[in-house]
Amino acid sequence: MRKNFLFDRMTILSSDDRSFLTHRLPMAMAAKKLCRVVLVICKDTGKCEEIRQMGFDVTNLPMGNAPLNIFANLKTLRHLAGIYQSVQPDLIYHSSVQMSFLGSLARLFTRKQLTGNQLTGSLPSINAITGVGYLFSSEQFKAKFLRWALSPILRVLWRRAGTVMLFQNPDDRAVFIKRGLSAENAPLIPGSGVDDDKFKPVSTKSSLGKSKRPLVIGCASRLLRDKGIPELIEAVKILEKNYHIELQVAGDIFHKNPSSCTPQEIEEWSKISSVTFLGKVSDMVGFWQGCDVAILPSHREGFPKALLEAAACGLPLLGSDVPGVREIVVDGVNGLLFAKGDCQDIARKIEKIYADQEFRQSAGKASREVIKSRGLSNHAVEAAFVALFKSIKTRAAFANDR
Repeated sequence: MRKNFLFDRMTILSSDDRSFLTHRLPMAMAAKKLCRVVLVICKDTGKCEEIRQMGFDVTNLPMGNAPLNIFANLKTLRHLAGIYQSVQPDLIYHSSVQMSFLGSLARLFTRKQLTGNQLTGSLPSINAITGVGYLFSSEQFKAKFLRWALSPILRVLWRRAGTVMLFQNPDDRAVFIKRGLSAENAPLIPGSGVDDDKFKPVSTKSSLGKSKRPLVIGCASRLLRDKGIPELIEAVKILEKNYHIELQVAGDIFHKNPSSCTPQEIEEWSKISSVTFLGKVSDMVGFWQGCDVAILPSHREGFPKALLEAAACGLPLLGSDVPGVREIVVDGVNGLLFAKGDCQDIARKIEKIYADQEFRQSAGKASREVIKSRGLSNHAVEAAFVALFKSIKTRAAFANDR
C-alpha cells in the first residue's frame, strides 16, 4: 500500500555526519515520517554509510574550516546551490547558525521550479539556531566586527518570506529578535533530544563513605575558554587539598575556534592529580554512568546535549546560570547553578554537593524526571518536530515565495 507523504523531498544540511548522528536524529526521524525522500547533506568523516543504513539519502559536501567566510566557501556554495536546484526540495533544514548562513546564501541563488521551465519563488527553509555561538556571544574584537559586518546580510537572508527561524531556548530567540534577525513568533523546540532508554541510571555504584573513593565529577565539552574550562580547573585547585574529588573531562581541543584552550594549557592542567583529560570519548553512556555529578561551566549554550545525557543517567547537575544551561538545571531541585566565569562560586557549589549526599540522591532522581516532564527525550522532540513540519505545510508563505 502506497503511503501518502506530507512532503515529497526534504534536505537537511549538517556540518558533518557525526554531528548529524549525535544531534539531529530526532528531527530527521520526524522528517522521515512525513517525507518521501530525506536527503542529508554533510561533510563525510566516515559515518555516511551508517546514515544511509537508516534509510536516508546522503551526499557529501566538503566544507572549509570557516563557514561564515563567504570567500573561503565559494566552491561549497556553488556545490550546495546546485544540489538545491537539482533536488528542488519542498523543505530545507539548516542545522546551526553556520549552516543557516551557508545554506541561506545557497538558497538565495536557487529558484523553485513550479511549472515547465518557469523558475520562480525560492525554496522554503528552517534555520535552526542551536546556540548563538562565538559570533553572537563573544565580546572579542573579531566577533564584534563580524557581527557588525554580517548582521545586515543576515537580516536579508533570514527575514525572507518562506524562512522559519527555530530556537532551542527563549534567550537566544530574544537576542535574534532584538537584532532584527527573527520574527517574534519564531517557534521553540527545547534541545536535540536524548535517548533515555540508552542513557539511564545504574545502581551498582559504591557509597563514597564506605569505599573512600572520590566524588567523580564529569564534564563533557570541547576544550574552549567559552566552555569555562579554565575556571573549572581553578575551582578544582581550590578544593583538591580538602576534598576527595576527581574531575574527568571528556572532549578534544578545537583548534579552529578562537576560544580554544592550547595544548600547553592542557598539558599543564593534566599535572593536577585530581584532574584527568580523557580526550574524545566514544562511550558516553559508560562515561556518565561512571560519574557521580555532571558539571558544565559554559558561558552560553543552545541546549547542552551533555547535560541532557547526564540527566537521563540520573546525575545531579552543576551548571552556569546562563541561557541553555538553566533550561535543564533547576536550581535546588536537580542540581545547582553558579555564576558564569566565577571559579570561587563553582568551588562553593561543588563543595555543597560534595557534603550533601541526600541532596545528590534526590537531585539525581529529579534530573531523570526533568527529562520526562519538559519533553526532552528523543521521542518527545521527534513529536515536536512532526507538529512543526505539519504546521509549516499549512503556512501560506510556503505555498509561494514571490
